[in-house]
Amino acid sequence: MTKTIRNLQTAFIIAFALVAAGLLYWQLFRADDLTARSDNPRRVIAEQRIKRGKILTADGIALAETITGADGLSLRRYPYPNLATVTGYYSGRYGTGGLEAAFDAQLRGDADQTWLDALLHRPPVGQNITVTIDLPMQVTADTGLAELNATGAVVVLNALTGALAVMASRPTFDPNRLDEDWDILSADPAAPLLNRATQGLFPLGELSALVQSVATAEDISPEIAVHQLNFDGEIPFSLPTASGVIPAELPQKADEIAVTPLHIALVAAALADDGFAPPPILVQTNNPARTPRRLVSPETASALREQFADVSALALPDVTGAEPLSWYVGIRGEMVVVAVVTSPQSNRDAARSIGQSVFSHFDK
Repeated sequence: MTKTIRNLQTAFIIAFALVAAGLLYWQLFRADDLTARSDNPRRVIAEQRIKRGKILTADGIALAETITGADGLSLRRYPYPNLATVTGYYSGRYGTGGLEAAFDAQLRGDADQTWLDALLHRPPVGQNITVTIDLPMQVTADTGLAELNATGAVVVLNALTGALAVMASRPTFDPNRLDEDWDILSADPAAPLLNRATQGLFPLGELSALVQSVATAEDISPEIAVHQLNFDGEIPFSLPTASGVIPAELPQKADEIAVTPLHIALVAAALADDGFAPPPILVQTNNPARTPRRLVSPETASALREQFADVSALALPDVTGAEPLSWYVGIRGEMVVVAVVTSPQSNRDAARSIGQSVFSHFDK
């Protein structure tokens, strides 16, 4: 009997030792892994208590804000859901995208969290960020795309500062409904989650005359002109960008060069500012401005500025491989407007109609 009790006692000691070792292992060596698990209820609740900062326009209008419910949990809300191209999205389930991702630490307030806050489990309070977007102009561009039921994008850029006044993309999505619509959005062949202003690649078609004009004025080959204009490179920016697609046979297939609207906006900005393209910015910061990039000589900028100050161009299905599309490039003083629209009909003026409606804001 005594032997049986001793064996049982030994078994309990070994069991307790194993449990203690397991607890020690998970609490000391694997604690970070446990905390990071998406199904960790403490992590989920802690995330829902964060008072995330606002995304504001220069006029103080909230494009994204956090609302605290009666239960003390935070809900992210987007008063202008069609500006998802600008704001991106925040989701406890699917993470962040767009500016919500690029400035996540600042919006969460991670840098301002003290050791005492962490000890007392105080939820972080995020900082606000202010975008360069001109809201009336942005709404005009987005409405123009919506009225045409078009796939496309609009970019309005200050050629001197690089500040983006407009960055519109269609089709888009409602970030307020991201959790409910994620599966549909992810599977949609129209790719509404794609920011076509910075990542959409559109064939130049007739707008390839811009490349040839630069090559002639600079006395270089079209291949060198493409590289000089940075069409084959990504653009340093707070949001993801795509590099252009350059066909192997140039200049014969120059009309098949495919670039983003932001690429074209920067070239137009260079024509407006003696050959220099500014680093594009979407969020106002106190950081020193980055150095502009020279794309063409001052002489070339002067010679081509008027030629490309108000241009419509068409790319037909034999170039796009699908529906035709239209480009519009406009330069007025230091402001540059670029629009691209894909539609079933060969409408050369589709993009122009949007560009002109945006330009109307400059006359007010």
